Amino acid sequence: MALFERRPEKYFQFYAQVHFLTCETCLSHHGEISEDPPYKPPLHPDCRCHLLEFPPSQLEYYQEQAERMKLRAQQELTRRKLWREAIASLNGTDPSQAEALFRQAAQVEFYLEEVEQLCAEKRELFDKNPELRTRLQKLFIRFYRMKFSLDKYRSMPPKLILAWETQGIERIKELLP
Repeated sequence: MALFERRPEKYFQFYAQVHFLTCETCLSHHGEISEDPPYKPPLHPDCRCHLLEFPPSQLEYYQEQAERMKLRAQQELTRRKLWREAIASLNGTDPSQAEALFRQAAQVEFYLEEVEQLCAEKRELFDKNPELRTRLQKLFIRFYRMKFSLDKYRSMPPKLILAWETQGIERIKELLP
């Protein structure tokens, strides 16, 4: 360190809630560390991001954490892209293409709310193609069950997970009868 180099008194790390509703701008800043953040939440209406202040003595720890956070945000952006591609491929003649893309997206996370959106947008297609509707129902139920085996759910009470799983499966059955 140079003789007159100023050492910051504190640092800030940008936290975005990694979720399907989180905007891409917020996700792009997830994990960023700075002395004087150029982006200060809230960045937009309904923004659920925040800044965490920490001392310089913990910089190395937060830099390591930032790498994991940036990876998680990138995974969510990739998951969204796969989900959109899967929806676009539903109109094709081979539903296995869409199923493969949905499967890849579900490896990261699976959101019941996105299934609700999909069913609202593609209601006519599903009404005309009961085989596709049945295939997707089975697939989405399997994904919803898989969801609760992810690490982030391991600390939750088993009864709560069972209740969520049961409720979600019933909802999928309602959406894709």
